[in-house]
Amino acid sequence: MIVVPPGGGEVVGDAPDRRVEILSDHDALTVTWSRFGPGREGADLHVHYHHTDLFYVLEGELTVRLGVEDELVSARAGTLVRIPPLVVHGFRNASAADVKYLNLHAPGAGFADYMRKISDFDQFDPPADGVRPTSEVGIGRPGELADGPELAASEVAAPFERESQDALQAAYVLDGERVGTWLQAPPGTPLEVDGDGRLLLLRAPG
Repeated sequence: MIVVPPGGGEVVGDAPDRRVEILSDHDALTVTWSRFGPGREGADLHVHYHHTDLFYVLEGELTVRLGVEDELVSARAGTLVRIPPLVVHGFRNASAADVKYLNLHAPGAGFADYMRKISDFDQFDPPADGVRPTSEVGIGRPGELADGPELAASEVAAPFERESQDALQAAYVLDGERVGTWLQAPPGTPLEVDGDGRLLLLRAPG
Protein backbone atom coordinates (compact mmCIF):
# COMPACT_ATOMS: atom_id res chain seq x y z
CA MET A 1 0.00 0.00 0.00
CA ILE A 2 1.18 3.53 -0.84
CA VAL A 3 1.15 6.05 2.00
CA VAL A 4 1.82 9.74 1.30
CA PRO A 5 2.16 11.88 4.46
CA PRO A 6 0.86 15.46 4.62
CA GLY A 7 2.98 17.65 2.36
CA GLY A 8 4.77 14.59 1.01
CA GLY A 9 3.37 14.48 -2.52
CA GLU A 10 5.42 15.11 -5.65
CA VAL A 11 5.62 18.90 -5.93
CA VAL A 12 4.84 20.17 -9.45
CA GLY A 13 4.10 23.79 -8.53
CA ASP A 14 5.38 25.86 -5.63
CA ALA A 15 4.83 29.61 -5.36
CA PRO A 16 3.53 31.94 -2.65
CA ASP A 17 0.02 31.84 -4.15
CA ARG A 18 -0.02 28.27 -5.50
CA ARG A 19 1.24 24.85 -4.46
CA VAL A 20 0.38 21.61 -6.27
CA GLU A 21 1.39 18.07 -5.24
CA ILE A 22 0.72 14.81 -7.07
CA LEU A 23 -0.69 12.24 -4.63
CA SER A 24 -1.65 9.51 -7.11
CA ASP A 25 -0.39 8.72 -10.60
CA HIS A 26 -2.32 5.64 -11.70
CA ASP A 27 -4.03 4.75 -14.98
CA ALA A 28 -7.34 4.52 -13.13
CA LEU A 29 -7.01 7.69 -11.08
CA THR A 30 -4.72 10.73 -10.89
CA VAL A 31 -5.06 12.93 -7.80
CA THR A 32 -3.43 16.26 -7.00
CA TRP A 33 -3.55 18.36 -3.82
CA SER A 34 -3.60 22.11 -4.41
CA ARG A 35 -3.50 25.34 -2.45
CA PHE A 36 -4.54 28.54 -4.26
CA GLY A 37 -4.11 31.97 -2.71
CA PRO A 38 -6.80 34.67 -2.73
CA GLY A 39 -7.85 35.67 -6.24
CA ARG A 40 -5.64 33.03 -7.89
CA GLU A 41 -6.77 32.04 -11.37
CA GLY A 42 -6.99 28.34 -12.26
CA ALA A 43 -7.83 26.70 -15.56
CA ASP A 44 -9.75 28.68 -18.18
CA LEU A 45 -12.86 27.19 -19.80
CA HIS A 46 -12.14 23.82 -21.44
CA VAL A 47 -13.50 20.31 -21.98
CA HIS A 48 -12.21 16.77 -21.56
CA TYR A 49 -13.29 14.13 -24.04
CA HIS A 50 -12.32 10.93 -22.27
CA HIS A 51 -12.36 11.39 -18.52
CA THR A 52 -14.31 12.83 -15.60
CA ASP A 53 -12.89 15.80 -13.68
CA LEU A 54 -13.68 16.00 -9.97
CA PHE A 55 -12.89 18.45 -7.20
CA TYR A 56 -13.15 17.87 -3.45
CA VAL A 57 -12.81 21.09 -1.47
CA LEU A 58 -10.80 20.61 1.72
CA GLU A 59 -10.67 24.18 3.01
CA GLY A 60 -12.07 27.52 1.88
CA GLU A 61 -14.20 28.06 -1.20
CA LEU A 62 -13.52 27.09 -4.82
CA THR A 63 -15.30 28.89 -7.65
CA VAL A 64 -16.22 26.47 -10.45
CA ARG A 65 -16.93 27.95 -13.88
CA LEU A 66 -19.54 26.06 -15.89
CA GLY A 67 -20.74 26.18 -19.49
CA VAL A 68 -19.99 28.53 -22.34
CA GLU A 69 -21.98 31.13 -20.37
CA ASP A 70 -19.29 30.90 -17.65
CA GLU A 71 -21.74 30.42 -14.79
CA LEU A 72 -19.95 30.78 -11.43
CA VAL A 73 -20.74 28.17 -8.77
CA SER A 74 -19.29 28.25 -5.27
CA ALA A 75 -18.11 24.96 -3.76
CA ARG A 76 -17.31 25.12 -0.04
CA ALA A 77 -15.31 22.76 2.16
CA GLY A 78 -16.73 19.24 2.17
CA THR A 79 -18.19 19.60 -1.33
CA LEU A 80 -17.48 17.20 -4.18
CA VAL A 81 -17.89 18.47 -7.76
CA ARG A 82 -18.21 15.82 -10.50
CA ILE A 83 -17.84 17.09 -14.10
CA PRO A 84 -18.37 14.47 -16.82
CA PRO A 85 -16.68 14.52 -20.24
CA LEU A 86 -17.69 17.26 -22.70
CA VAL A 87 -19.02 19.65 -20.07
CA VAL A 88 -17.38 23.08 -20.44
CA HIS A 89 -15.73 24.10 -17.18
CA GLY A 90 -12.92 25.95 -15.46
CA PHE A 91 -12.12 27.10 -11.93
CA ARG A 92 -10.47 29.78 -9.81
CA ASN A 93 -10.23 31.06 -6.26
CA ALA A 94 -12.50 34.09 -6.24
CA SER A 95 -12.40 34.41 -2.45
CA ALA A 96 -10.24 36.52 -0.12
CA ALA A 97 -8.74 33.45 1.60
CA ASP A 98 -6.74 30.38 0.63
CA VAL A 99 -8.57 27.41 -0.87
CA LYS A 100 -7.25 23.86 -0.62
CA TYR A 101 -8.70 21.06 -2.71
CA LEU A 102 -8.14 17.67 -4.28
CA ASN A 103 -8.42 17.43 -8.06
CA LEU A 104 -9.25 13.93 -9.27
CA HIS A 105 -9.13 12.70 -12.86
CA ALA A 106 -10.77 9.36 -13.62
CA PRO A 107 -9.29 7.65 -15.50
CA GLY A 108 -5.86 9.21 -15.01
CA ALA A 109 -5.53 10.00 -18.74
CA GLY A 110 -1.94 11.23 -18.42
CA PHE A 111 -2.80 14.20 -16.21
CA ALA A 112 0.23 13.69 -13.96
CA ASP A 113 2.65 13.94 -16.89
CA TYR A 114 0.78 17.02 -18.09
CA MET A 115 1.34 18.62 -14.70
CA ARG A 116 5.01 17.65 -14.95
CA LYS A 117 5.04 19.47 -18.31
CA ILE A 118 6.28 16.42 -20.22
CA SER A 119 3.22 15.49 -22.30
CA ASP A 120 -0.08 16.71 -23.68
CA PHE A 121 -3.39 15.87 -22.06
CA ASP A 122 -7.09 15.38 -22.80
CA GLN A 123 -7.86 19.09 -22.36
CA PHE A 124 -9.19 21.27 -25.19
CA ASP A 125 -10.89 24.58 -25.88
CA PRO A 126 -14.70 24.32 -25.85
CA PRO A 127 -15.90 23.01 -29.23
CA ALA A 128 -18.47 24.89 -31.28
CA ASP A 129 -20.99 22.10 -30.76
CA GLY A 130 -21.33 18.68 -29.16
CA VAL A 131 -20.94 19.78 -25.55
CA ARG A 132 -23.02 18.31 -22.73
CA PRO A 133 -25.32 20.45 -20.56
CA THR A 134 -24.11 21.72 -17.21
CA SER A 135 -27.15 20.04 -15.64
CA GLU A 136 -25.09 16.83 -15.79
CA VAL A 137 -22.60 18.25 -13.27
CA GLY A 138 -22.99 16.82 -9.77
CA ILE A 139 -22.32 19.06 -6.75
CA GLY A 140 -22.82 17.83 -3.20
CA ARG A 141 -21.27 15.78 -0.44
CA PRO A 142 -19.63 12.44 -1.29
CA GLY A 143 -22.20 9.70 -1.00
CA GLU A 144 -25.02 12.05 -1.96
CA LEU A 145 -23.97 12.00 -5.62
CA ALA A 146 -24.65 8.99 -7.78
CA ASP A 147 -21.49 6.93 -8.18
CA GLY A 148 -20.15 7.04 -11.72
CA PRO A 149 -18.62 4.03 -13.48
CA GLU A 150 -15.23 5.76 -13.34
CA LEU A 151 -15.16 6.60 -9.61
CA ALA A 152 -17.12 5.98 -6.43
CA ALA A 153 -16.66 8.40 -3.52
CA SER A 154 -17.97 8.43 0.03
CA GLU A 155 -17.05 9.54 3.54
CA VAL A 156 -16.38 6.91 6.20
CA ALA A 157 -14.94 6.85 9.70
CA ALA A 158 -11.51 5.48 10.65
CA PRO A 159 -10.32 2.94 11.54
CA PHE A 160 -11.39 1.36 8.27
CA GLU A 161 -10.64 -1.91 6.51
CA ARG A 162 -11.86 -3.24 3.18
CA GLU A 163 -10.83 -6.48 1.50
CA SER A 164 -9.02 -6.49 -1.83
CA GLN A 165 -11.05 -5.71 -4.94
CA ASP A 166 -10.55 -5.59 -8.70
CA ALA A 167 -10.23 -1.82 -8.41
CA LEU A 168 -7.88 0.81 -7.06
CA GLN A 169 -8.92 1.85 -3.55
CA ALA A 170 -7.73 5.01 -1.85
CA ALA A 171 -8.49 7.24 1.11
CA TYR A 172 -7.62 10.79 2.13
CA VAL A 173 -7.73 11.51 5.86
CA LEU A 174 -9.94 14.56 6.36
CA ASP A 175 -9.44 15.03 10.11
CA GLY A 176 -8.03 13.25 13.17
CA GLU A 177 -4.49 12.22 14.03
CA ARG A 178 -3.45 11.46 10.43
CA VAL A 179 -5.16 14.41 8.74
CA GLY A 180 -3.80 15.10 5.26
CA THR A 181 -2.48 11.56 4.71
CA TRP A 182 -3.13 9.81 1.38
CA LEU A 183 -3.40 6.00 1.33
CA GLN A 184 -3.70 3.95 -1.85
CA ALA A 185 -4.14 0.23 -2.41
CA PRO A 186 -3.70 -1.11 -5.97
CA PRO A 187 -6.18 -3.64 -7.37
CA GLY A 188 -5.93 -6.95 -5.55
CA THR A 189 -4.73 -5.33 -2.30
CA PRO A 190 -6.83 -4.62 0.82
CA LEU A 191 -7.16 -1.07 2.09
CA GLU A 192 -6.54 -0.53 5.80
CA VAL A 193 -6.56 2.81 7.61
CA ASP A 194 -5.84 3.03 11.34
CA GLY A 195 -6.28 5.93 13.75
CA ASP A 196 -9.42 8.03 14.00
CA GLY A 197 -11.20 10.75 12.07
CA ARG A 198 -13.08 10.91 8.78
CA LEU A 199 -11.90 9.59 5.42
CA LEU A 200 -12.70 10.46 1.84
CA LEU A 201 -12.94 6.94 0.41
CA LEU A 202 -12.44 6.37 -3.33
CA ARG A 203 -12.80 3.37 -5.61
CA ALA A 204 -11.71 3.44 -9.27
CA PRO A 205 -11.89 0.43 -11.60
CA GLY A 206 -8.44 -0.41 -12.88
